[in-house]
Amino acid sequence: MNVIIGKTFRNQRIDLENTAFQKCSFIKCEIYADTGNFNWVNCDFSKCKLSLGKSATAITKLLTMFYPDMPLWIEGEETKEQVLLRMKNKLQQEGLI
Repeated sequence: MNVIIGKTFRNQRIDLENTAFQKCSFIKCEIYADTGNFNWVNCDFSKCKLSLGKSATAITKLLTMFYPDMPLWIEGEETKEQVLLRMKNKLQQEGLI
Protein backbone atom coordinates (compact mmCIF):
# COMPACT_ATOMS: atom_id res chain seq x y z
CA MET A 1 0.00 0.00 0.00
CA ASN A 2 1.27 3.44 -0.94
CA VAL A 3 1.68 5.84 2.03
CA ILE A 4 1.31 9.61 1.71
CA ILE A 5 2.07 11.80 4.72
CA GLY A 6 1.39 15.50 5.30
CA LYS A 7 0.35 16.49 1.79
CA THR A 8 -2.32 19.04 0.82
CA PHE A 9 -4.45 18.29 -2.23
CA ARG A 10 -6.50 21.02 -3.94
CA ASN A 11 -8.96 20.74 -6.82
CA GLN A 12 -7.84 17.23 -7.72
CA ARG A 13 -9.43 13.84 -8.25
CA ILE A 14 -7.98 11.59 -5.57
CA ASP A 15 -8.22 7.82 -5.93
CA LEU A 16 -8.13 6.41 -2.39
CA GLU A 17 -7.59 2.81 -3.50
CA ASN A 18 -4.42 1.08 -2.27
CA THR A 19 -3.26 4.20 -0.44
CA ALA A 20 -2.83 5.21 3.20
CA PHE A 21 -3.09 8.93 3.91
CA GLN A 22 -1.72 10.42 7.12
CA LYS A 23 -2.13 14.03 8.20
CA CYS A 24 -3.25 15.08 4.70
CA SER A 25 -5.68 17.84 3.72
CA PHE A 26 -8.14 17.61 0.85
CA ILE A 27 -9.68 20.87 -0.35
CA LYS A 28 -12.36 20.95 -3.07
CA CYS A 29 -11.29 17.52 -4.29
CA GLU A 30 -13.24 14.71 -5.88
CA ILE A 31 -12.59 11.71 -3.63
CA TYR A 32 -12.95 8.34 -5.40
CA ALA A 33 -13.40 5.04 -3.57
CA ASP A 34 -14.50 1.60 -4.69
CA THR A 35 -13.18 -1.46 -2.85
CA GLY A 36 -12.43 0.07 0.54
CA ASN A 37 -8.75 -0.85 0.35
CA PHE A 38 -7.51 2.46 1.74
CA ASN A 39 -6.83 4.15 5.04
CA TRP A 40 -6.57 7.66 6.41
CA VAL A 41 -5.46 8.95 9.78
CA ASN A 42 -5.86 12.55 10.99
CA CYS A 43 -6.89 13.86 7.57
CA ASP A 44 -9.10 16.90 6.86
CA PHE A 45 -11.67 17.13 4.07
CA SER A 46 -13.08 20.53 3.06
CA LYS A 47 -15.74 21.00 0.37
CA CYS A 48 -14.95 17.66 -1.25
CA LYS A 49 -17.22 15.50 -3.39
CA LEU A 50 -17.36 11.72 -2.99
CA SER A 51 -17.42 9.57 -6.10
CA LEU A 52 -17.99 5.82 -5.78
CA GLY A 53 -17.05 2.95 -8.08
CA LYS A 54 -19.36 0.03 -8.91
CA SER A 55 -18.56 -2.03 -5.81
CA ALA A 56 -18.98 0.87 -3.41
CA THR A 57 -22.21 1.96 -5.14
CA ALA A 58 -23.63 -1.57 -4.74
CA ILE A 59 -22.85 -1.50 -1.00
CA THR A 60 -24.41 1.98 -0.72
CA LYS A 61 -27.60 0.71 -2.37
CA LEU A 62 -27.67 -2.20 0.07
CA LEU A 63 -27.29 0.19 3.01
CA THR A 64 -30.21 2.33 1.81
CA MET A 65 -32.38 -0.81 1.61
CA PHE A 66 -31.66 -1.71 5.24
CA TYR A 67 -31.46 1.88 6.51
CA PRO A 68 -33.83 3.96 4.35
CA ASP A 69 -33.48 6.95 6.66
CA MET A 70 -29.76 7.34 5.95
CA PRO A 71 -29.00 10.60 4.13
CA LEU A 72 -27.34 8.89 1.17
CA TRP A 73 -27.81 10.16 -2.35
CA ILE A 74 -26.89 8.08 -5.37
CA GLU A 75 -26.74 10.16 -8.52
CA GLY A 76 -29.26 8.92 -11.06
CA GLU A 77 -31.31 7.05 -8.42
CA GLU A 78 -32.96 9.96 -6.60
CA THR A 79 -32.73 13.69 -6.78
CA LYS A 80 -31.18 15.52 -3.85
CA GLU A 81 -34.61 17.00 -3.17
CA GLN A 82 -36.14 13.50 -2.92
CA VAL A 83 -33.48 12.48 -0.41
CA LEU A 84 -34.14 15.58 1.69
CA LEU A 85 -37.90 14.93 1.59
CA ARG A 86 -37.33 11.28 2.57
CA MET A 87 -35.20 12.41 5.52
CA LYS A 88 -37.74 15.07 6.56
CA ASN A 89 -40.59 12.53 6.48
CA LYS A 90 -38.58 10.09 8.60
CA LEU A 91 -37.78 12.79 11.18
CA GLN A 92 -41.44 13.78 11.33
CA GLN A 93 -42.46 10.14 11.85
CA GLU A 94 -39.98 9.90 14.71
CA GLY A 95 -41.39 13.12 16.23
CA LEU A 96 -38.03 14.86 15.98
CA ILE A 97 -39.36 17.80 13.97
